[in-house]
Amino acid sequence: MGLFKTTKLFCNVAVYTDAVANSLMSFMRYEGYEVDGVKLPSGDWDISIKKGDLFKAVLGLQTALKISISPTSPHVYVKAGVGIFGQQVIPTVLTVCVWWPFAIPQIWGIIKQSKLDRLVMDKIQSEFNRLAGHPVTSKVID
Repeated sequence: MGLFKTTKLFCNVAVYTDAVANSLMSFMRYEGYEVDGVKLPSGDWDISIKKGDLFKAVLGLQTALKISISPTSPHVYVKAGVGIFGQQVIPTVLTVCVWWPFAIPQIWGIIKQSKLDRLVMDKIQSEFNRLAGHPVTSKVID
């Protein structure tokens, strides 16, 4: 497992990527999270999830659990890590150089403690299984 991210490979399910992304966003909204998601021209999904005090706002930027769902036919890579909520670009070098290195470990620790990344990966696994009609093979990527 990466230092500040969880990555998982789901085998032979690329055709279900859009349905799974939409289902994940609906589920997380139903669970009370604020969700922002967009399908990129590459076919990848960029999804941000945050809720209340779980994530910090520093220098006007709201941190979030960032989910990347990337179809690489026939498989799908899903990455969960700390990022900026929505499609905002980090506006200053100060933010990147000073704040970000200190905030990421703290926020990732909170995410791991709350098991939010596991909840997201379990929901994605469940949706791929449901849509495929059988248990889908998946593995954690280091």
